[in-house]
Amino acid sequence: MEILSKRKIKVYKVLLAIIVAAIIITLLLALNGVFGPKFPLDGSIRLVQAGRGLNQYEIKAVFDPDSKTLTCYQSVLYKNTSDDLLTHIYFHLYPNAFQYEDKAVFEKSDMNRAYPNGFSPGFLDFSIVRINGEEADYVLGGYSDDILMLLLEDDLAPDEELNIEMEYTVLLPDSMGRFGYGENMYKVVNWYPIACVYDEDGWNLDPYYAIGDPFYSDVANYKVSVKAPEDYVLATSGEVKSKKKKGEEIIWQIHAPAVRDFAWLASNTFKTASRKVGKTLVSSYFYTTEAGERALDYAAASLAYFNNVFGEYPYSNYAVVESDLYIGGMEYPNLIMLDHGLYQKSNIGYLELVTVHETAHQWWYGLVGNNQITDAWMDEGLTEYSTVLYYGNRYGEKKEQDIYQNIIGEGKYNILSSYWSLGILDETIHRPIYEFVDWTFYDMLVYGKGAMLFHSLREEMGDEKFFQGLQKYYRDNQFQNARKSDLIHAFDQVTGLDWQKSFNRWLYDKR
Repeated sequence: MEILSKRKIKVYKVLLAIIVAAIIITLLLALNGVFGPKFPLDGSIRLVQAGRGLNQYEIKAVFDPDSKTLTCYQSVLYKNTSDDLLTHIYFHLYPNAFQYEDKAVFEKSDMNRAYPNGFSPGFLDFSIVRINGEEADYVLGGYSDDILMLLLEDDLAPDEELNIEMEYTVLLPDSMGRFGYGENMYKVVNWYPIACVYDEDGWNLDPYYAIGDPFYSDVANYKVSVKAPEDYVLATSGEVKSKKKKGEEIIWQIHAPAVRDFAWLASNTFKTASRKVGKTLVSSYFYTTEAGERALDYAAASLAYFNNVFGEYPYSNYAVVESDLYIGGMEYPNLIMLDHGLYQKSNIGYLELVTVHETAHQWWYGLVGNNQITDAWMDEGLTEYSTVLYYGNRYGEKKEQDIYQNIIGEGKYNILSSYWSLGILDETIHRPIYEFVDWTFYDMLVYGKGAMLFHSLREEMGDEKFFQGLQKYYRDNQFQNARKSDLIHAFDQVTGLDWQKSFNRWLYDKR
């Protein structure tokens, strides 16, 4: 047995530190290799690991608020992650869903609210499409020419990659819907060609339905630059890495690893306020001062609570944005849009409700995805019930019961009697969004009855197992697209019981 001197101990400590540092650097370089030269290592190790093997989008956009246009260059490193040979690759072109008034993405009863200044078209127009540097053959199809089909010269085998380049112009509509602009700001969401999901059912090529959130996408890595006038402030998915002044414009460089979509909002009237929650900087962008501060409080409080009960939010930034929007709220990765009307004093209670709901979507849609066309109840029902849980945690059991019984869950479901009188009796909530007769019916079933499903599960299994089930569902499916079986499996695993019948009792009309 050797007795070590203090000098030898110091030498050994130095050598050990060097060895450990070398191992860490080697691991980091290995992880960084999956991004390639366009995606330098940044963000948490968890996000770097989640980004391995994902599609990579690089987009350069020039924003011109005078002409209401974006001039864009886009490069996509696309990988075939399926077990099949792909003969074609498809992209959604969501802006094209806004180009025809007779094919609008809004219900007829909402057209005046969506277009207060009259119908205004939006679209995406290509100038160049290339595959691996060669001009590509492509076809525009779908309900509103909103699907791009790329014809491949050779089949794309499993695990093979190809590079797709596009140059295009986007025209923003004058619209109070998700996509477009109003008096105060611009909503650049669902704005670029995004690869359609290829899953066990094949290609998912659904149009932009007027009911629900008709989006289904895979997580990918994004590197986006936006050149905008210097007086504009941007709220974005991901993290702003730099802002460089060039003449009278600013070039915003943004990185967003492992996100399901990329959105940004712009205004030359935004005020901002921020607060740190764990590792996440929560920021409020607003043009109604007092309510903007309140929105920050609601977003920060709900993010902190959901961190504790579901699992930690892995991203460094989260933005809540007052928007020229008529539909209440809308979620995107690291960012939510809130209806300007919620910021009025008479609606402060609803501002909290919608802010919390959209924040919960950062877990149930953003991190754990699902097909929002066929399985909308999975994210909306669970998000709605997550909102109930927030109220119980922050204000106590009485407030939780009041919110559940009067506003969410039973509160919405009880309104169904008006539809029964019309002979609309089918209460099935696990069905595609295009089978619901209108937004109200969809809301009462998918949100209301969906929340009741989760409330029933909690009552049957108790709080401990219920929250363990949600945590397992989150751990097992984050950065992926989950199905009904994945959700049920999580509860089966933590309880040792079979919950299939309990789910089916709520999901399907058995009368």
